[in-house]
Amino acid sequence: MPKIIDKSEEKSKMVKSLSGLGITQEQICSILGIARNTLTKYYNEELTQGKAEANAQVAKNLYRIATGEGQGAVTAGIFWLKCQAGWRDTSTLEVINADEDESRVRRIVNRLREARLQREESDASTGRVDNEQGTSKTSHS
Repeated sequence: MPKIIDKSEEKSKMVKSLSGLGITQEQICSILGIARNTLTKYYNEELTQGKAEANAQVAKNLYRIATGEGQGAVTAGIFWLKCQAGWRDTSTLEVINADEDESRVRRIVNRLREARLQREESDASTGRVDNEQGTSKTSHS
């Protein structure tokens, strides 16, 4: 025989409040002493409303802060725009002296090539063969 649920106004308010505070359904079930499917069957509206009302209140407060003044407003505004307006963080690389940087990169690439050639020559002289994937080397005697 199925368990009879005592759905009181007090329990409905509690579920709505707990859901709005971000308490998990598992934790709400533990508080009420019921299974998760019972919670969603009898308290689905309270779960949904609690979460929606809390989100609306937080959004309202965030908007108020974001449209205010001071450092908090800047932070809140950035967060709001990232969430609501599709803003995102980007990285920018600023090149101050392109010629010097290009020269430095060329020197590094040349050193890498020379090191690779030396390694290949060394491997060839010792009889080691490097496969194309670079995963293993075998020694020939």
